[in-house]
Amino acid sequence: MENNSNNPDSQELIEINVVQPIQPKEEPVPKTAKDLFSDFKASDESDFEGNDLEPHTDTDSDEPLSKKIKKKKSETKRKSRDPGNDDPTKKKKIYVQKYKKEWESIPSVKPWISESVHGPHYFYCRFCKKDYKCGKTEIFKHMSAIKHKRHLTSTTQSVQNKFFFRGLLCPVITPFVKSRGKEVNYKLINPYAKFLKACGVKGILLNDVTGEGMSLTPEERKQLTEFWHEICKEKNQFLMVQIGGAPLKSVIDMAIHAEKLKVGAVVLMPDLYHKPKNHLDLIRYIKIISEYTEKIPILYHHYPKYTQLYDIDMTAFLLDITGEVEQFVGVIYTTNDLQDGLTALTLNPDKFVVFMGTDEVMLGAVASGFTCIMGNSINILPKLAESICQCIKDGEIKSAQASQNLLKKAVDNIYCNGDMVATLKAAISIMTNLAVETVREPLQTVWEGTIVKMRSKLHEIGII
Repeated sequence: MENNSNNPDSQELIEINVVQPIQPKEEPVPKTAKDLFSDFKASDESDFEGNDLEPHTDTDSDEPLSKKIKKKKSETKRKSRDPGNDDPTKKKKIYVQKYKKEWESIPSVKPWISESVHGPHYFYCRFCKKDYKCGKTEIFKHMSAIKHKRHLTSTTQSVQNKFFFRGLLCPVITPFVKSRGKEVNYKLINPYAKFLKACGVKGILLNDVTGEGMSLTPEERKQLTEFWHEICKEKNQFLMVQIGGAPLKSVIDMAIHAEKLKVGAVVLMPDLYHKPKNHLDLIRYIKIISEYTEKIPILYHHYPKYTQLYDIDMTAFLLDITGEVEQFVGVIYTTNDLQDGLTALTLNPDKFVVFMGTDEVMLGAVASGFTCIMGNSINILPKLAESICQCIKDGEIKSAQASQNLLKKAVDNIYCNGDMVATLKAAISIMTNLAVETVREPLQTVWEGTIVKMRSKLHEIGII
């Protein structure tokens, strides 16, 4: 055989197999809380047990029973006349019920039903955390099942036992020393707390926006929590602590601290830098923190003017968080959108409590059925806020309107002088004669001349 290895004209053919790289599958974008946290298998079986209720023979029709009977008789006659009915090759048409959005408007069904991730032929129960085959009859059968009732009862009872506070909630300020470091002035907290107690304030919210919580270090916030915890125990006041608005690790640390102290509840604001893109991001954030607060109720402070989260759908948020975070009990609405707050209030009143947290709509909120009110004005005019609530309860509408008008006039004359927190602290110093007007940078303390003008204006309108 001739060897062509030394022949320059000879060519050696090499076969190369090109292997196409395997493209990674794209992760589906989560559309509901179930996509984020749950790994459920669709169930073709109901939780219907024994004698929960009488068995249903029809599936989804809303027709009267007499019509159904007539229809079945006519179908039977038609089948007997049609010789082709005995043909085994002919297949019967089977109608499979699809999920209907209109079911979510049924009051008894609305709090717990939602679409299933397994397709349009299933519905999902937020209380039982399972998927079931669709059908109006199946839905009502499931609602009457013992297991569903047990989940509903246990959820409702646990919420009532954990979070019982109703009434006026005061977001307290944090006094600082008039020095370069602006350290917390603990000496002024006791007389300030004594003033609030004398005015009948029963609920305290600590380290929130009004308390400059996000200007405090996590260690300062924990020390303040310990200080107020002792005061509230002594004065029999309900303490809620805002732990959000900080890096997640610090929030978790403050959550563990609040759990050890056994405060009444923790309030969360979102991460102010890595903001949630939608309500599912927010649920995930709350769920992470809830793992460190097993026995403490959690509320979310919805404050879009401060957090810039205007696009969070709060109705979808409350629907999707149901059954996902057991400790979650409600929302504080610091917004003038009374209609949106009212929607949240009526969505699932057995499960969630909703605070209206804006002074300007206090009258409308109480008249609409809100039993929980938070307002900055409770720091200076708690009796006026209490008067609005009592007058509505007694049916004295004109007196309630007069109190609301006076409250709005006072608030307008305070906030027109600068930043909300700085001017509120100046007003508190006027009302209590305590030197609490100093704020921590980057906020600016109200100038002394402005405080004199504010005092004069409040005297003019009859506040002092």
